[in-house]
Amino acid sequence: MSEIAKQPSNPAGRWQRWYRQLAENPITQKELRSRMRGARAFVVLTGFLVLMSAFVLFTYLIVVLNDSGTSNSNRTAGQAIFITLVTVQTFLVLFIAPAFTSGAISGEKERQTFELLKTTLLSPKAFVFGKLASALSYVFLLVLAAVPLISLAFMLGGITPSEVIISQLLLLSAAIAYATIGLYFSSSMRSTMGASVATYVVILIFNVGIPVVYGFGLGIFASLMFNASSFVEDMFEMIFALGGMFLSMVNLPAAMVLSDLVFREGNALFWYFDPGTPYPIIAPWSGFLLIQLLITWFYFRRTVKKVGKVADS
Repeated sequence: MSEIAKQPSNPAGRWQRWYRQLAENPITQKELRSRMRGARAFVVLTGFLVLMSAFVLFTYLIVVLNDSGTSNSNRTAGQAIFITLVTVQTFLVLFIAPAFTSGAISGEKERQTFELLKTTLLSPKAFVFGKLASALSYVFLLVLAAVPLISLAFMLGGITPSEVIISQLLLLSAAIAYATIGLYFSSSMRSTMGASVATYVVILIFNVGIPVVYGFGLGIFASLMFNASSFVEDMFEMIFALGGMFLSMVNLPAAMVLSDLVFREGNALFWYFDPGTPYPIIAPWSGFLLIQLLITWFYFRRTVKKVGKVADS
């Protein structure tokens, strides 16, 4: 792929240039048209919303039947519906978002159409950006389509707008990062199967492997705490706090739970004070957004380099 000649600076600003690159990117247009022309996309969206609605109805009936007659039944039902829907959205981000990108470039190689892209004027960066944007657009549609169902929890009470906004920001940032990881392995491997396996291994390490190691380490430290000195106890508490902070920055479920816990118990949105610590600590969701941004930037740059090497070969 040959690099496009640099365009003169646009006085309208960087955001307008980014929007034009997205709207006029031929890869994005091609992918979106091929995905949305058939009935499959609408069937999947309709089935997803029907499934989410069934979860909402089922959760509401269980809570109301168990807490019937109590004054807080509606608030409990609202919180249960919110937790249920966000849990389903989390599984959607963990397993569906990488699936859209893990075969985006390797599929071109398997269909022997990737060689044709070398003759176009698209730069590697524009090609990667187009593949990523086209995949994320449908994932964002699935995630945001559940927001009206989440709004039902406002009618019942028990949640605040800040909780909804933070949960959706965490989901969308994780979707972007995981999709970028899938796109990187898709550009690095020849087969879609290998790219999918490598992508899910990395995602499972973030969301399952690190919590298991963290819990195993806590068990070992706890067994060594008997008859320990106060200095050792302080070191253990510091390690426990740092480990929990790191876990909340790389693990989507942990970031969800800890952010909601800090918000509800500490009434803190952006930062909070830990007992015995004179310095403010940023809320878990802020650190998670920062780490996901760095992961997205790192894998996006690596993917562009991979595509550029293949294009120049």
